[in-house]
Order: sequence, then structure tokens, then C-alpha cells
Amino acid sequence: MTYAKVVSFVAGILIARVIGATQYGMFNVARSVLDSCSVVTPLGLDIALQRHLGSAREQLSSRLGQLTFFRFVTFGLAIMPPVLVATGLGNYIEQSIYRYPDFANVLLVTLIALPFATDIAVLGGAYRGILNPTPSILANFVVQPTIRVTIMGLLFVLGFRLWAVVVATCASYVISWAVLALLARRNMALSTSPHPKNWADIRSVFIYSPSIGASVVFAAWIRSADSLFLGHFATSKDVGQYAAILMVAQLIGLLGEALGQTLGPRVALSFQNNRVLAMETLLADNARRTALLSAPIFAAVLFWGTRIDLVLGPSFVVDFLVVALVASRIFLQTIFGYSGFALSMTGWHVRETILLGCGLLFSLLMCSILIPRYGQLGAALASFTTLVAIDLVRYTIVRTMFRIRIVGISVATTTALAVTTSGLSYLVMWPFDDRTLPTTILQAAISFALYAGLAWRLLFKSEDRAAISSFLVPFLRLRR
Repeated sequence: MTYAKVVSFVAGILIARVIGATQYGMFNVARSVLDSCSVVTPLGLDIALQRHLGSAREQLSSRLGQLTFFRFVTFGLAIMPPVLVATGLGNYIEQSIYRYPDFANVLLVTLIALPFATDIAVLGGAYRGILNPTPSILANFVVQPTIRVTIMGLLFVLGFRLWAVVVATCASYVISWAVLALLARRNMALSTSPHPKNWADIRSVFIYSPSIGASVVFAAWIRSADSLFLGHFATSKDVGQYAAILMVAQLIGLLGEALGQTLGPRVALSFQNNRVLAMETLLADNARRTALLSAPIFAAVLFWGTRIDLVLGPSFVVDFLVVALVASRIFLQTIFGYSGFALSMTGWHVRETILLGCGLLFSLLMCSILIPRYGQLGAALASFTTLVAIDLVRYTIVRTMFRIRIVGISVATTTALAVTTSGLSYLVMWPFDDRTLPTTILQAAISFALYAGLAWRLLFKSEDRAAISSFLVPFLRLRR
């Protein structure tokens, strides 16, 4: 996943420099539409299968035999949006909503990837449900970014610009899907199943998967509402600048996302066995460790994120308040995001759906009020306010229902330490700062070193140090 983030970050820099802020904004609007659709078409099975497979280990073989049916239904549904765009909807969107030249064709080619992205999501949920996320991670975070940057680089050499990015993005989904589908056919024995279809069991999944799916849809639309509204009310250049900040801020959630790959089925299993304290430990430890690893990246983006123009060029100058709000939103999302498993994996998924549905309505209201008046700042403020409100309400609900504390004082302490060390580095280097890329990298490196030294002694527990050591062992062996 680190590889994917680094490759995507480098590719994003290359894309922004080659095609500029205007075309970069148009592509990101189309990509936001793809992302919004790709959370609807799996019908919640990317999360529901984690619960379905993770909570009944004794029925694992028979339930894996149901996977082909789930994939067929969702793949068929995902074909519909690109067909609609090809038959006239794309022209309507270009003329009425996003008035960018040739946007209908860009959107169509982008949405061709939707059926394949949908099946990747469903298979990813199944792999996480059997506590073996590695094949899904390899397809999503190794094959896909590698194919994308390779094809895009070749097309750039041939003289293509925007279309190089669009075609490479679509092709990367298709090829990574082919790899994952072949692996799944072997790993999960999808070609033949000795068990007859248990339609009652299948129906049981579809009873709660729509609610879980709605939660995923609402969460994704909340995350993309700022960009989509900004694309309508502002210029594509504004969207490109905002998307560049989002690209940098996504690095904050890298390690937190990696830590939570099998958290859902483990929470489901703990609750199924009436081990509420074990569920609390899982969620609290995940939040604490996520903060330990994500806080220094958040602090670095907070202090030096406005210097993105040093890498992408002068057309990507963004206000500090926009950077601060976006970085804070991503950081809070990283810390609190997996707390939703306390509801969606324990049978209380309807409450999570209602919470996120209300959050989406609040987000739409805030975006419609703030973005037309304040542009990028309004988009950042609307998304930040919405996320804070959702996290506070969810935390209160979980605390009241289960009497568990998911996020403790250690998260606040860790965040304060990261911001303090970055602030010290910024102030100490201020007299020598000429706002160049080398000095910026030096300041960030100093802040990371200060944080690592203090956090290792003050905040890391013995089990954290052991986990890091065990993580490094394969790399040390490889080096030898």
C-alpha cells in the first residue's frame, strides 16, 4: 500500500505538471463520478461479505460457493452507468452540469472501468472476510498503479496528454481485475463448488447488505461532495488545485488504511462470541496505532502543504486555510473511520446508515451554501464540518450502546506531539528558510526525526515495538 501511495503521488505530480490545473481538474471530476458510482454498484457486499464470511468460520466453504452469484449480480448492475452515458446522459451532463469541452467522452471512457472496479471491491470484501487480504491488496495496490503509470508514461511519450491519463486509468482497472479474478478462481475454488446454493443464506446477506451498502455510498458521497460541487460552481482550475491538495493529504491515511484491512471480520467475530471487551481492544488499539503512524504525516502536510507549487508548478498555489482544513479532515477520517465497524459489523448497521444519511444531507446543505460563496475554502470547510459532526455523533452512539471507549487520550497526546515537533522544526529553520524544495524536505525530515525519537520512548508500547520489529524482519532478510 505504501508502494501504491508513493507511485500514485509521483504519478499525480507528473500528471499535474504535464496537463496543467485545468485538465487535471476535469479528469478529477470524472474520477470522482467513477468513485461515487463504484461504491453503489457493489451493493454493500464489499463490507457485508467481511461480516458474512468472518462471523461463521464453520460455514466458510459453503459461503464461498455463493460468491459467483454475488459477483454476477453486481457486475451486471455496474454495466448500466456507462451504457447510460454512452446513450445520451453524458452529453446532458456536459451541457448542463460540468460544462467542460469533451467531458462526455472523458466520462464515458472513465466509467468503462466501473464493472471491473465493482468486481474488485466484491472480491476484496471476500478476501478480507477469510482474513487473507494479500491477493486483493496486490491487485489494488501493486498491479493497478504499476499498469496505470506504465501505460500513461508510454502515451505521454507518444504525445497524448489528458487522454493518456484517462485511458491509463481505465486500463489499470481492467488489467488488475483480470489478475485478481484469476487469483480468486484458484484461491477460493470458484469454478466448482461441492455445496448446493443455500438461497436462504444468500437472502440473509441481501437483507443487511443494502443498509451497509447505503452506509458506504453515503460515506463516499460525503467525501466527494466537496469536489463535485466545486466542479459545478467553480472553474476546472480550482478543482485541479483542490484535487492536488487532496492527493497530498491522502498520504496521511496510508498507514491507517493498512492497519484496518482485517479489522471488520475480527470485530464481527468478537461480537458474535459476546466478547465486547475484545471488540473495544481491537478498535481502540487500531485508533491508537493509526494515530502514532499518521500524526507526523498530518503535521507535515499542515505546516508545508502550501508549498505544493514547488513541485507541481505556479498554477497550484493554494491558501493555507484550505490545506489545514483538508489535512485535518483526512486525519480525523483516518482515526475515526473504522469506528463504524462497531455498528456495521455487530448488527446495528441501520443506525450507521441513518447517521451517514443525515451526514450526507448536512454535507449537501453545507456545500450548497459555502462553495458558491467561498469556493475552495467553502468546500474544505463544508467537508471538515460534516466529518466532525458525524464522528462526534457516532462516538456518542457507540459509547452509549456498548460502554466502550474507542478513542482515548493517547490519540490527542500523539497528535499534540506531532504538531509540536513540526512546529519546532518550522520555527528553528525559519531564519534559513528560502521556500525552496530542499529546505522544505530538510524541515520535514527534522520534524519526523524529532517525533520518532520522542514517540518511540514516550508513546510506543512494547507490543508496538515488537510489531514494528516483526514487520522489518522480512526486509532485513531480503537485504542480507
